[in-house]
Amino acid sequence: MEDTVQGAARQLQQLTADYSGWRFGLGGSGHWWAVRRNEYLRAQSREELEVKLRQHLDARQDA
Repeated sequence: MEDTVQGAARQLQQLTADYSGWRFGLGGSGHWWAVRRNEYLRAQSREELEVKLRQHLDARQDA
C-alpha cells in the first residue's frame, strides 16, 4: 500500500509541476481532481484528468 501512496504522491507532484496555478488531489473515492480559482475538474484516473485539463485549457484559449 505504501508503494501506491508514494506513486500517487509522485504523480500529484508531476501534475503540479506541469500545470502551474492548479491544485491537485486524489480523493477517498479514488477520483483525481484539479482546482484553480472557480474551475474544478474531476476524473477516474490521472490520465483522464490530464486529458480533461488539456481540453479545458484549449477551450479557454479558443474563447
